[in-house]
Amino acid sequence: MPQADDTDPEDDSSCDFTTGSKETEESEAAEEKEGDQVTDDVLEYLHNNPTAFNRSSSAVLSIQAGVFNTVNERSLSSMGYSTANSLKKPLETSKLLDGKTNLYQEVVSLVKRRAQTNSEVSIGKSRHPVHLMALQSFSRMFRDISNDLSVELPEEKITPRSFCLIYDWMIEDRPILPRLGLLEVLQAATFLQIPQLISQCQYCLQNGFKEDSAAILYFEAKILKLEQTHWEFLMRVSKFFLTLVASKEFLRLPLNPFLMLIRSSRIGVNTELEVFMAAARWLSHHWPQRQRNLTAVAGSIRFGLIQPWLLIRLQKPDVTAVEVRRIVTQPEVRQAIHDGIAYTTTRLFYGADREAFMQHLHKTSVEPPVQRCWIFDRKCRHHHRLQCKFTLDLTYETFVEYLNYLQTQHRDYWQSMELVETSNVCFNCQAKRLDRTKAIS
Repeated sequence: MPQADDTDPEDDSSCDFTTGSKETEESEAAEEKEGDQVTDDVLEYLHNNPTAFNRSSSAVLSIQAGVFNTVNERSLSSMGYSTANSLKKPLETSKLLDGKTNLYQEVVSLVKRRAQTNSEVSIGKSRHPVHLMALQSFSRMFRDISNDLSVELPEEKITPRSFCLIYDWMIEDRPILPRLGLLEVLQAATFLQIPQLISQCQYCLQNGFKEDSAAILYFEAKILKLEQTHWEFLMRVSKFFLTLVASKEFLRLPLNPFLMLIRSSRIGVNTELEVFMAAARWLSHHWPQRQRNLTAVAGSIRFGLIQPWLLIRLQKPDVTAVEVRRIVTQPEVRQAIHDGIAYTTTRLFYGADREAFMQHLHKTSVEPPVQRCWIFDRKCRHHHRLQCKFTLDLTYETFVEYLNYLQTQHRDYWQSMELVETSNVCFNCQAKRLDRTKAIS
């Protein structure tokens, strides 16, 4: 039985180059004849055109050698073919990309979820895992420390609470700064060099706080040892002054902030004698140590705005409390009181003749005291103007009683105090006259 031929007819390695079929020999002979014919035609052309032969003898040699298919090698792109040319219209891929995850949203989601954090911030004993990229986006200081995986911050510059508030501010779309800890945030933002947050903190501090909050901000700044840069908070105090005097924080004021406060024309009082009593309360808190400040304190009281008979009675040892007696017996205070009595009696002497009174002041080179921000508390019995004939003596005991009353009122009671003009109209005297008229009728 003949064996099957496993040789692949298309496999060149299995072909025998020494033998071939008759058809193959005839095909090769025809190709050779055709090539000879082409060569003869070219040679005949060159024979009839000897100039061409002289110009290209090397070409004749090449032709004689049978080299006819030499091609300049060029790429498809050099011949003008490219995929960019074939995309004359953009491919409609929007439907295919509907399900693609948005990179920005994915990054924001990771940051807000605090997932896959890549760094840790240490403040004292507290540890805060964070995304360093979020901190570097806002803080110039973090940009300068490259990509450290662990960062330690000084606790005296940035507290753990302020850092948490700042990091929340960074990752929220519409961050709202809380009232509590705002000064801590400002201090930390300054240290971390976050210009946007610094501007927002400063705007809130300048526009977002009433008198009571401004006073509390000062005491927070004092705790943070920033009071020297935030004294202006005390300068906002007006109608809140007497409520502040009733607090422990008032007694703990350092000398300079205390003097700045009682020298302010913005503080709201029923009478200038309340300022003197407030000063007596502050001095008595640490009398031996604060006694040496009597001259500066006495110079801050505007005795020329107090009724002269009240100033005279203030110096009587039998009717004044010890807190007042040890102050008014000091020579510098007694002299300031006498100057005030001289001014007020002269003013009452000229009465309504304002022009004559001003001429007298000009001759004697006396400067009139600046008016305070006068207020009227309807529950205050000692509110009277300078010209009032019927006044209730404001003793230190009466003043303390009034402060105790303020301590027991609603936290917004100070806002009920009414601002009054610097006129001679006294609301207490008006009310008494009205009561007498009603009683007679």
